[in-house]
Amino acid sequence: MEEQVNIDWSERALNMLDEIEAYISQYSEISAAKYIDGLLDKVERLEKHPESCAPCRNPALYERGYRCCLYRNHLIAYKFIENKVRIFGIIPSRMNPDRMIDFVE
Repeated sequence: MEEQVNIDWSERALNMLDEIEAYISQYSEISAAKYIDGLLDKVERLEKHPESCAPCRNPALYERGYRCCLYRNHLIAYKFIENKVRIFGIIPSRMNPDRMIDFVE
């Protein structure tokens, strides 16, 4: 029997989620709700498949053991340790790669 994997959000990642929703809501609350729902569905899939996303391609994130899932315009940066998926950041995918580490640490 498979053990349940828990999803744990850092405060910083939750704040990023709120900021994304607020930004999109300026244009359309319906679009914001759909985007956030889709992003949360992507994260929820990690409960069953915590290693489904590859190690981040960004060298600074890779060196620190982060995995990254792409959801539309954002990277979900997380670590899978001892049956727990810890979400550290929701990073704009067009972010300057040299600044990405600043969004998770």
